[in-house]
Amino acid sequence: MPSPTGSLRLFFALRPARELAGALVDAVAPLTVQMHGQLVPPSNVHATLCFIGAVAPDRLEDLKTAARSIRGAPDELHFDALDVWEKPRILCGVTRRASRAAVALADAVRDAAVAAGFQPDDKPFRPHLTLARKVSLPLAKQFTWPREISPGFVVRYDEFALMESRRGEHGSIYSVVDSWPLYGSAEG
Repeated sequence: MPSPTGSLRLFFALRPARELAGALVDAVAPLTVQMHGQLVPPSNVHATLCFIGAVAPDRLEDLKTAARSIRGAPDELHFDALDVWEKPRILCGVTRRASRAAVALADAVRDAAVAAGFQPDDKPFRPHLTLARKVSLPLAKQFTWPREISPGFVVRYDEFALMESRRGEHGSIYSVVDSWPLYGSAEG
């Protein structure tokens, strides 16, 4: 659904299985309560590959065509810590080292978007899963960040998705616009 300006707010992402997303949100619930934060609905949990931003509805097919050209390998991300990021005031699962396949996929998505005439965000790929928002920074500072979690958790993926972000009554709502399977080698 387009925003009042008529554009769609889009990004590419990897999504954990719904069961894992629910378990992760449940696992951080006590910590979130201590920091007076708001848990993210499990359906919103994702790792952003590339933020595209505002896209006119008539350009949506161009973006989908660019995505269909992407080849990458199914892989996994191992999240080994929790962190609080001050500026967005979020509690998130983070990884100290993204897999080569995940980095290659993020680069391929960004390159395909640029080749199709879009201007995606040029921030480097920094895989994280936002699990809570609006945490109280004074309360969060009572803890040491990042907090290692052992053995951590693994998000396996064999597809990537184009997602839309819309404002809802209680925060952002993310929905899948389309998704594409990954096959074979990310280098080929």
